[in-house]
Amino acid sequence: MNFRCECGQRIHDTTDYLSYKGYLMSDQDQFDLLDKIDDAIEKSGPSSTDKEEAAMRIRSLISTLFKTVYQCSNCGNFFIDNNHPSLEMFRGANQVNKNLLVSALGDKWRGFIYAEWKDKIPDWQTSNGTLFNETNSSSLTGQLDGNGKYSDWETLEQDYYQLFNELKNKNVIRYSQLKKNYTVIHSWSLQK
Repeated sequence: MNFRCECGQRIHDTTDYLSYKGYLMSDQDQFDLLDKIDDAIEKSGPSSTDKEEAAMRIRSLISTLFKTVYQCSNCGNFFIDNNHPSLEMFRGANQVNKNLLVSALGDKWRGFIYAEWKDKIPDWQTSNGTLFNETNSSSLTGQLDGNGKYSDWETLEQDYYQLFNELKNKNVIRYSQLKKNYTVIHSWSLQK
């Protein structure tokens, strides 16, 4: 999904772990869902196939019961996708909290970082390197090249490893990857 808020801000839903996207469930559905989760845990068969089928039934039910919600990071407006042709928009009160859909874990949520460098860039791209910090660790915001765009490999690589080490030491990262000319230079993921 890709749409514009009335303030002009573009809202994208093209990846996972978005801090401005969430889900809403009716109170009428909550206990039905909890009962189905209990049944899946208590009554699924002993095999891994039985457990996988029970988990998939729960995932299917969740996707049916939950409505998708987006919040504009610019003005704080809310949009609810109620499985209708258009989104429902809601405006906040005077002082709008623009982070209502951020993880309940706050700065302790485990996010990811991704950096990529290309010696030769396409015409539509404006820089050779980019660094995305998709964590809620506010203490690191703005310490690195502010817009996440880089014009030299050495700075991108240095900033990537600095950010990776800081996030890993704080235990707030689940995945990290650095690429140079489509080759993975560094990759790390949290052990499950």
